[in-house]
Amino acid sequence: MDERRVERRRAACAHRLDAWADGVVAGLDAQEDVERSLHTALRGDPSLREETAVRRADALRAAALGLGPAGCAVAAGVSLRMLRNWQEQDPAFAAAMTAAAQLAEQERERAAPAAVDAPGLGPAALRVVLKAVREGSVQSSAAVLGGWSEQSFLRLRRKSPEVAALLAAARRARAKKADRRGRPRFERGYRLVRVDDGDMGVEVSADRTDGDGADSGSAAAASEA
Repeated sequence: MDERRVERRRAACAHRLDAWADGVVAGLDAQEDVERSLHTALRGDPSLREETAVRRADALRAAALGLGPAGCAVAAGVSLRMLRNWQEQDPAFAAAMTAAAQLAEQERERAAPAAVDAPGLGPAALRVVLKAVREGSVQSSAAVLGGWSEQSFLRLRRKSPEVAALLAAARRARAKKADRRGRPRFERGYRLVRVDDGDMGVEVSADRTDGDGADSGSAAAASEA
């Protein structure tokens, strides 16, 4: 009887942990969705230039928190090629990315004497890992995007039931996303943005093949989700 009671309690705890993890993964894009809704309430769908500015800001924040180029691209929701194109075509953005990376390095050096784990691996890094797993990356590749080695991330997963639960939730979300859309789970999603006069420059040419839709000052374009 006692063993069954213990087993039921263990199952209940596991269920609560899974429910918590599912909620966290479901909220990974919550801030972006809120900002987009607020923008729509003010001015309708964002322009391509506005969308690009937001994604660049996300990349800069990730760099300042210690993520590498690939991790910054995941944080911004764009391909690594697009992020590199932005830097090549916009010296000001490239300089800002360099400055953000230097800031992160300075913070790592200051924190090094008291650091227990690898420096710079905080919530932003784990968010990148979860987003990558949800979008189809295997755990080892996703861990590298976040700044962990494969072995150090395995140790973290074994040590933390919460991290293990979050990874499982990210995989569940990936499967649900693919089933709901009725398309391969690794296929990229797109959403509509507005292309205004003057927007058909570096942002469009960076990583798009459908730049023929602008026949007036406000046209629909696809932006990587």
